[in-house]
Amino acid sequence: MSPTGYPDYPTSLALAPRFTVFKPPSATHHENGWFDEVEGPTQSMRAIHAKALTVLAVLVCGSLAGCLGGTDSGSEKNPISMNIHYDTTAGTITERIQNGATLSQTGVELSFDFARVTSNAGNMKTFTLDPGDDDDGSNAVTVNANEQAELTYTYQTHGLFTVVLSAVDESDNEASMSLTVRIDKEIDWTQANTDDPDSMVLPTAPDCTCPGPERIVIDSTITNPSGLIAGTPVTVTWHLDNPEGEEQAFHTEQIGDGQEASWTHDQYNIVGGDWALNVSIDSGNDSLNLHHVVLISYEPNESEPNPLASETTEREEDSLSV
Repeated sequence: MSPTGYPDYPTSLALAPRFTVFKPPSATHHENGWFDEVEGPTQSMRAIHAKALTVLAVLVCGSLAGCLGGTDSGSEKNPISMNIHYDTTAGTITERIQNGATLSQTGVELSFDFARVTSNAGNMKTFTLDPGDDDDGSNAVTVNANEQAELTYTYQTHGLFTVVLSAVDESDNEASMSLTVRIDKEIDWTQANTDDPDSMVLPTAPDCTCPGPERIVIDSTITNPSGLIAGTPVTVTWHLDNPEGEEQAFHTEQIGDGQEASWTHDQYNIVGGDWALNVSIDSGNDSLNLHHVVLISYEPNESEPNPLASETTEREEDSLSV
């Protein structure tokens, strides 16, 4: 007890104070797994951080064009501008047959103007027109672009043809476009002074790999001419037969002396092949004059014309609207 009455405290400590001191892990700790337990959470956090950085890098890289791969060469714009003009894409072939002999046939001439076809890669080298009326392209026409810019072709057969127009520049870039042209056929057929009319053959198979005709249009007139001696009435019947010889339509008329009778008919559901228009004399023995006009007609599915005048008009309208 101290003189002050308080308990005495030692002025020195017999034992050194004990403090908890962290020591680096030893090899024994590694062996016992203690170090793994301590470092495990740290490694996991580092892995998560690394993955996050990787995802961020991919997202940033993906937003930059061409970072993850090369550009697609197929997406490059063709340097050739196919500015081709044509006034019409349809027409009718006319054939005249008299007493079994073909007097004439007039084809359909179509023209295509390549004069305004240009290329950003150089001058134009060739222009080509494939009319589409053969199987192997042997009717295609190719010209030197420096010598000729307008290509013309005359169709002599009917059909819905796919025309391919192509252009090549001096760098061998090529461009093409296709369009559909419709070619009908009209046959003007006559036979005079006959008491045994011939059969009129109607070839309906198109000269292309395309749909057949939409219809056959018949406009026929039969005349019973007057003679020096008064004749008798004649009864006649028109017969339209398909390629199998099956009758598809008919019409009967009685024609008095010096008179005429007509038959008009539109035949649909046309199968390819040779149809026939026949006339039978059912009664009477007078000689007759026959005049058939038959149109082999296709659906109007041709492409719209692209005349040069329309482009000029559009430019004038644009200038007025400014």
